[in-house]
Amino acid sequence: MRNWHKQAFRQAPWRVEMRSAGGTMLGLTALLIIGGMYLTVSSKVAQAGRQLMTLEVRRQELLQGNADLHANLAELTTPERLLERARSLGFKPAGPNEIEYIEVEGYAPQPAFVAPRPLGSLEPGSTGLSPAFTETLGAWLSRLFGGDGDRQ
Repeated sequence: MRNWHKQAFRQAPWRVEMRSAGGTMLGLTALLIIGGMYLTVSSKVAQAGRQLMTLEVRRQELLQGNADLHANLAELTTPERLLERARSLGFKPAGPNEIEYIEVEGYAPQPAFVAPRPLGSLEPGSTGLSPAFTETLGAWLSRLFGGDGDRQ
């Protein structure tokens, strides 16, 4: 009876082959899907790299054009060129008698700039000492022997 159970539950050889072939096909399909995803990601990364290189070249071109424009502006705004252009437009330098100053009511000019004192510096006229210690030797002697009555 035991042999009969063994024989009844034993798989047919073609089923074992189908199962192993199915497992192999499943593995190959998984590898193909993973490979396709890898190729897709790799191509997108390569495309992004090419776009980045194109944009960097364009950026360099724009920076060079900007530098050229700055140089052109600097050349056009030199004092000599500006004076030449003003003369060609009919302007001339103004003399002292040709300048007219206009006083504007309510306008308060900004106070003159005074640079701050360096750290640790003293106020003008102060020595940083107590007034008891600012007396010179000659003043002390004259006060001591001169008898001006300041002695205590």
